[in-house]
Amino acid sequence: MSVTVRLNEARRAQYRKEGHWGDASLADYWQMAVRVSPDKVAVTDWQGSEYTYAELDQMAARIATSLLDFGIAPGECVAFQLPGWAEFTAIYIACLKVGAVAVPLMPNYLETELAYILNKCAARVLFIPVEFKKYDPPATIRMLLPELPHLQRVIAVDKTPKACDFTTLSQLLQAYEPMDGCVKTHGDDLAAVLFTSGTEGVPKGVMLTHNTIIASERAYCAALNITYLDTILMPAPLAHATGFLHGVTAPFLIGARSVILDIFTPQACLTLLEREKCTCIMGATPFVFDVLCELKKHPYDISSLRFFLSGGATVPRQMVKECLKAGFKVLSVYGATESAPHTMVKLDDPLSRMINTDGIAAPGIEVKVVDRVRQNVADGIEGEEASRGPNVFVGYLHEPELTARMLDEDGWYYSGDLCRKDADGYIKITGRKKDMIIRGGENISSREVEEILLQHPKVRDAGVVAMPDERLGERACAYVVLKEDETPLTFEEMVDFFRRKRVAKYKYPERLELVEQLPRTGSGKIKKFQLRQDIFCKLEQEKGDASECLATSVSLQPHSLHWTQQ
Repeated sequence: MSVTVRLNEARRAQYRKEGHWGDASLADYWQMAVRVSPDKVAVTDWQGSEYTYAELDQMAARIATSLLDFGIAPGECVAFQLPGWAEFTAIYIACLKVGAVAVPLMPNYLETELAYILNKCAARVLFIPVEFKKYDPPATIRMLLPELPHLQRVIAVDKTPKACDFTTLSQLLQAYEPMDGCVKTHGDDLAAVLFTSGTEGVPKGVMLTHNTIIASERAYCAALNITYLDTILMPAPLAHATGFLHGVTAPFLIGARSVILDIFTPQACLTLLEREKCTCIMGATPFVFDVLCELKKHPYDISSLRFFLSGGATVPRQMVKECLKAGFKVLSVYGATESAPHTMVKLDDPLSRMINTDGIAAPGIEVKVVDRVRQNVADGIEGEEASRGPNVFVGYLHEPELTARMLDEDGWYYSGDLCRKDADGYIKITGRKKDMIIRGGENISSREVEEILLQHPKVRDAGVVAMPDERLGERACAYVVLKEDETPLTFEEMVDFFRRKRVAKYKYPERLELVEQLPRTGSGKIKKFQLRQDIFCKLEQEKGDASECLATSVSLQPHSLHWTQQ
């Protein structure tokens, strides 16, 4: 089943006139990179695989021939659930060669997510690992096959030798000759569907055309002065927008080199950085924290690193300063799968901008701040962030009503994030509309409370959510992960810390939950819905009425400490 998109003709004409959009597809850009630098290394992974542009092109061409043999037509979806392996890039390029829509899937998706997404996009071909970590993907897919009426072919990527009853990628590469040339595709055609992490529920399929992806990555590289001379290290999952766009796509658009990591550890990340002389890293805030901690323990040569681009979660001010002392610069980036990215701190921005803002709009992208009825607010006033530009997605897959709510007729995408914008156009994200805690009529930004908690010397990670309260409606509940070897944080210590920070008393968290880790998406965002469900269950159990309590899907341990503000 082919997927088509509708474009706003006025916006299309404008973006073509301004040079953001054109006729060329991502396949055209790939072919140009192969012709310009055939012998240059295109991708290197942690497993030891390394391919030049010409070698990777030949592998992708053989996969493309198989896709044509399987009957894949332009506009049809091909799904691949792979970690950060070089084969991910080859399969992606094969999709571009035949005009298929690439649908990368997070490696940690299990039965529920897989069945939902594969049926949503009607994928007829799926690539999976023979094995990954302790997970057995072939066994999962075999069990799901009766629920997947569209799926016709499963190819197992045999990164490690293991028996498998599905056709393996090695067998496929031996059986098919390389495809000659590419199926003709246009810049306006659909190129990929990226499913959001689903921090609030069911994943949504974000539709991106060749033009939106090209515009996004050209603006991104221009803003950060990323060129063919760079070696880009991507520790984030490649199925997430960060990995797919900045770690895989951007490098071949400019003829750069991609270095990818399948399982993040700070040791592996820094080893790759040192060995491959990487110049840029992109990843969520927890990655930055772990790298910083590892650098404090062991020396690594990071002299090649120009910057670490971090987004998806709050970058604490103190962390930015500590990273500079450790020898590398952290730049905040803000965006969404639907509009990735659209603001970022610039390389030459002063320290105050790095610490206090989430950047300024990238070239060709507009950003505004609006109130509840979507009217512009004055500089410095909090409101919902919205963006418009040639990088913005063209809709949610098979979700016209949701698309109409989030993407208006003038091309503005309303993010659901709250922010303030200064007179120079720099924004500061203050939270999410859904994260706003309303305590007795007073609005509390969970983001603001989290940023204060992250300044405590004992705290490594923090998430704040609303918990129901009969009297006030809602109160703030703080979930906190402590740094290693720290004594437990008491409730009284936390309150005293907020008192010393001279924060209004109504903003103090009124319950403290010490946990071993916070549930996060692959992009690093906290799964707030799980925290809200957890505290609801605990409150119901404490009342002796757990009849409405649903079991949470994550273990949040070990204990909680209580305080109710009078």
